[in-house]
Amino acid sequence: MTRGTAIVAIVTLAASGACGVKADGPPHIEVDRTPCAHCGMLVSETTFAAAYKAPGAEARAFDDIGCLLAAAKREADPGGLRFWFHDAPTGDWIDGVDATFVKSDRLRTPMNGRLIAYRDAAAARRGAQENQGRVIRSLADLLRGES
Repeated sequence: MTRGTAIVAIVTLAASGACGVKADGPPHIEVDRTPCAHCGMLVSETTFAAAYKAPGAEARAFDDIGCLLAAAKREADPGGLRFWFHDAPTGDWIDGVDATFVKSDRLRTPMNGRLIAYRDAAAARRGAQENQGRVIRSLADLLRGES
């Protein structure tokens, strides 16, 4: 390897690490710039945004959990998908296996999915009570259509 090639390799590695998104993690969402992979609308409220990644593919962002569910149903192997949601209280990404959901007609979500995610089950119960909704205990329940 020549010195010039080594420098290019180092700069490329540094640049790829600088973007802060892991290859196996959720996508970076820029508010009002990132389109929903299902409906095409721009993500304007990250609280309701979600994402999934199929093996060997890039992660896809959605403006509403309802859009994510509709798109996931069309995947060849929905069982192989990895999911992420935003925790309602903090706005942080959480892994789908750690999420508890609330479904409520009082929630005004971008595409009327009327779903929101929580990292903490107790917070989800409080959220369901505040929004006169119901708790969906797991991603598996959500994907089975128990919403």
